[in-house]
Amino acid sequence: MDKVFPHTDLVPTHLRKQRYAPRMFPPVTTLSTAYLHKHVSRLQRSVPMALLNRFIEIDVMTQAASLSFYALLSLAPLLVLLLWLTASLYPPAQDALVQQVAQLAGGSAAEVAQTIIRNATDQPGVGSLAGLWSTLLLFIGATAVFAQLQNALNLIFRTDKQRLDGLMAWLKKRVFSFGVILALGFLLIVSMIATTALQVVFARLPSVLPAVGYVTTLALYSLAFAFLYRYLPDRTVDWRQAFLGGVITALLFALGRYAIGVYIATAAPGSAYGSMGTLVILLVWMYYASVVFFVGALITAVIDERVRSHRKLREAGVDPEHPPVVVPPADAQAGSAAPTPTQHS
Repeated sequence: MDKVFPHTDLVPTHLRKQRYAPRMFPPVTTLSTAYLHKHVSRLQRSVPMALLNRFIEIDVMTQAASLSFYALLSLAPLLVLLLWLTASLYPPAQDALVQQVAQLAGGSAAEVAQTIIRNATDQPGVGSLAGLWSTLLLFIGATAVFAQLQNALNLIFRTDKQRLDGLMAWLKKRVFSFGVILALGFLLIVSMIATTALQVVFARLPSVLPAVGYVTTLALYSLAFAFLYRYLPDRTVDWRQAFLGGVITALLFALGRYAIGVYIATAAPGSAYGSMGTLVILLVWMYYASVVFFVGALITAVIDERVRSHRKLREAGVDPEHPPVVVPPADAQAGSAAPTPTQHS
């Protein structure tokens, strides 16, 4: 075109050569089956999708409602049993126990705890027959919530361990739950001693004391949740994953304590129940706490399963980041071609 018309300014516009015209691609109307299968498989293997599937499969909301009911029934014997365990080693345990309940669940729960502890002083002594029955019922009631908690965690962690049926299995589970109560009582004593020690150490720095106490409480909560995630399910969970889930659950508890406080203050769910309003508020908080605990258990279970699966793949000589994927045949209706494994690129 330039040779025919050397003076391009005189060339009509429609005859000029388009040297830098943008390249137009045809619209994409179809995607390859392998491409779709690759990205769908990657999405299905993602951690958020695994958490969502497990959340729906276990029906976490129903499990949390069941645990809240058991926790409400076990609250009185559990507080009395914790008071017996801690008061023998730490005399001012009653006030400290009520303070811990207030920090964890708010003032309404602290009022319920004070009423339970005050009524417990009128119970018959252990030396009498009525006292023996009272102690036995106390043991059964205090361990019921942990037995239900263990059943729910077995569903979340997908344990396939064969458990004994009958009375022996029931006794083992109750004894183990009592051991969990002992461990929590020990952590409660450690929390009380740590709080007292921090008050002495930071007596000259009162502005720093609240932050240090908050971090210490958060660390103790993380340790308690990690202990439950490791030992309550019927399969052993690695300490690293258990502690990670414990930290996440403790952070959710710390955030949710203020959120549930705002909800109770604004929505006032117990205002319509009159004198039972405090109990309803406590039940709402228990339900939220159960959901948070199970979400932390879901995170712990999924991460622990991923770590175990990657470890097995490495032992088998397979790259965990690019596992083999079965691609469906091009002609799926014919059914003549069989699926062939391919590697992610």
